[in-house]
Amino acid sequence: MRRALVLVALATPIVANGPAVLRPAGGGRVLPETVAIQTADGQMLQASFYKPGSTAAPPGVLLVHDAGGSRSQVDPLADRMSKQGFGVLTLDLRGHGASKSSKLDWEKLSENDRKSTWALAPKDVDAAADWLLAQPGINSTSLALVGYGAGCALAVRHAKGDENVVCMVLLAPHAEDYGFDVRADIQTLVGLPTFVATSKDAEAEKMALEANAFSGNPYLDIVLSPPKLATPLDDKNLPGKVLKWVGDKAMPKKGR
Repeated sequence: MRRALVLVALATPIVANGPAVLRPAGGGRVLPETVAIQTADGQMLQASFYKPGSTAAPPGVLLVHDAGGSRSQVDPLADRMSKQGFGVLTLDLRGHGASKSSKLDWEKLSENDRKSTWALAPKDVDAAADWLLAQPGINSTSLALVGYGAGCALAVRHAKGDENVVCMVLLAPHAEDYGFDVRADIQTLVGLPTFVATSKDAEAEKMALEANAFSGNPYLDIVLSPPKLATPLDDKNLPGKVLKWVGDKAMPKKGR
């Protein structure tokens, strides 16, 4: 049985001066800790880790931001998932947010260089997933992925090779992104619970319907946002829907 993986797209990071300290806030909220994660090819990435609360060995949730964005895009969703009891990690991909360097800045890259950089970004997701599942108090075999925009391509690609993924959330995915064939990749994820948020008649809706028909995946759910919204993230009702769905698919049920 496959495990859930949730990828979320992020925007600008929160960088702390000196060691970050987790401080309880109202409602049991825990402020994120800024951490550094090294990839297999030597890239240093900045990330925010929301340490789980009292829930015993909860799943980990990894959020992956859009190309050109940063982890700040999904910080609000990460905060809400943390309150629900998950161990949550958001990261700035190479060349983005606080992971920029003098040698690699997404905003200064040509289109060809952006494509080459995005082709290496799966190493970022792999490193982040490994780091998250290795943290004390996290279920080391249960990961949920939440991807946003082009980050969905990275989430889907990681889910293909990681048996620890139990579910996946795709927010405004594209059929193709920087050389990734998301349409073909998603059709291989038979049996993996997948939540797709998009607007009606968008390519993402058509892609999800194709994947459902092609693979016969009965666990693929599609949520359509009002057409007037620029992206699903502008839908104020979406975070609650994502939280409930991921909780149903990934969070251990009491009494089990």
